[in-house]
Amino acid sequence: MSYLRTNVVEQAQAWLGYNEADGSHKKIIDVYNSHKPLPRGYAVKYNDPWCATFASAVAINIGYTAIIPTECSCTRMIELLKKLGAWMES
Repeated sequence: MSYLRTNVVEQAQAWLGYNEADGSHKKIIDVYNSHKPLPRGYAVKYNDPWCATFASAVAINIGYTAIIPTECSCTRMIELLKKLGAWMES
């Protein structure tokens, strides 16, 4: 099971430093938008908040969408993770 975590961390680290200032974040949004069907049919715009989009793009890139829901809304992603029993609050 630790290899699953390692894959997630490695993909997230590969995008370390991607940001809005230089537009490099667009690559992450493009990964999310290329995944079909889009959650709620919404294509993320480059000026949208992209925190949940980032987590989703990680899952898409490494093929973990069955265990990490794809969503562009943090609130909705939390709801989906709770349904999967994968969300814990402290």
